[in-house]
Amino acid sequence: MRKNKTKVAIIILNCNGWKDTIECLESVFRIDYPNYQVIVVNNGSTDDLVENIKVCTKGKIKVISNFFEFKYDLNKKPIEIIGLKREDEILL
Repeated sequence: MRKNKTKVAIIILNCNGWKDTIECLESVFRIDYPNYQVIVVNNGSTDDLVENIKVCTKGKIKVISNFFEFKYDLNKKPIEIIGLKREDEILL
């Protein structure tokens, strides 16, 4: 059995759907896989996505899903986030 799990990137595309994106994030953050990174790409939204993600990851928005059954667990908050803007240099 491998000790080091391969790192996985989960990319979520958003365009003026912050509520759906936050619901998706809440679902993703419940996976058991230990080595993953989530990347949210904001495709020109005008619906305050970034601010709402910041509030959600601090545990200040309770996410209720019509598609997934999960118990909201405030103990899993805050979630660390890093924000980049278009002009930021991304080093791979």
